[in-house]
Amino acid sequence: MSSAQPLQVAAGLLPLPRPLMTGEVLDAAFRLFRAGLLRTLPYSGLAVLVLELPTLYSTFLFTPGTRAYFGSSGVRWMAYGMVFLLSVVLLGVITLRLHAVAQGVRPRFRREIGIALKRLPTAVLATLFAFAYPLAAAIVMPVLDDILPPEALVFALVPLLWPVALFVVALPAFWCDGLGPFSAFAHAVRLSIRRSWRLVGAILTTGVMLATFNLLPLTLAAMLSQLFVRPDLFLVAMLASIFYLVIGAFGVPFVLSVLIVAYQDLKLRDRQRRGVAS
Repeated sequence: MSSAQPLQVAAGLLPLPRPLMTGEVLDAAFRLFRAGLLRTLPYSGLAVLVLELPTLYSTFLFTPGTRAYFGSSGVRWMAYGMVFLLSVVLLGVITLRLHAVAQGVRPRFRREIGIALKRLPTAVLATLFAFAYPLAAAIVMPVLDDILPPEALVFALVPLLWPVALFVVALPAFWCDGLGPFSAFAHAVRLSIRRSWRLVGAILTTGVMLATFNLLPLTLAAMLSQLFVRPDLFLVAMLASIFYLVIGAFGVPFVLSVLIVAYQDLKLRDRQRRGVAS
């Protein structure tokens, strides 16, 4: 008999009782986020800290004497590679933990970290499949911002985000259902191709929410710079980095919660379309 006790707080979230509207997906994702926040916050905070390590180093620890060693391209790319691998493991642990919470099962760290480490080589591919296009879009957006006027950029945003909806649910397909990276990618495209507009709406809403919270560090930094006759750039950068870490620690589990619920909703709709019993 298993010693794992069910969690009452998230009981009934999965499986979904019926297909959800876009607003209901976000509502269910928020309930999952709230139920799993305390159980994922240490790992999401560590994940954001890992992602911010290159920026923190260049801002606070860089000295001219270290340029010869840390400035070499080989060491820099090796450091970025280590950051990426650690981020993949932590994203896997957080996704597995949120999925366990959604099922009403008490999470187990040793099981989650064991699965994440065991599947690390294929998890790298799955993460690249899920986030390669969003990262490419994030790189292209500043270039378009310099070329297009703001009004045209708004209209270009939706077509750029549309393929994100086709690929991004490959991450929960890989971790939650145990699919291989190529199977998860193909499964995500097959599920999303008919319902991509729903995911676009959820992604846009989530992005607007996160962007609103990300304005807080910039606003506080601007206010602090006005308080000093000579702005203390180190203090402003430190406070902005702290706020980004805090907001990111809450944002990572929320985004993964949205992906998990959206993926489960797409699976349910696909089963109903094919007439397959749940």
